[in-house]
Amino acid sequence: MVHDVTLPPTVVATHLRSCAEELAASLRSGGPGATTTELTDVVAHLIAGQEAISHALAGLAARVEGGTNALAAAPPLDVEVVTEVLRAAAIAARCSAEALDEVTPSFECVSESVAPDTRL
Repeated sequence: MVHDVTLPPTVVATHLRSCAEELAASLRSGGPGATTTELTDVVAHLIAGQEAISHALAGLAARVEGGTNALAAAPPLDVEVVTEVLRAAAIAARCSAEALDEVTPSFECVSESVAPDTRL
């Protein structure tokens, strides 16, 4: 029998951060090169990642907003501010994904216009 394993959000978020930091380090100038095709694939993964982050932030906002009884001791204004900032961050992440998605054809054009083994 197969069981789905659900990791605590803090474990998943820590892993996400570590992976993002490693990706950022690998893409800094002076790091190991990647082919344009690889970079196009990276953009596709970043789009999906930004969409997932958007959903995660929206879910976090919903939990904060829906946790009225659990957060009864918290100042209502602060709960409202946190909720709104999380929603805004979710929208920003979604906009980032949409912007990257719109430029995907240009990434593909650049990739197709150079030799397959061109590394950046």
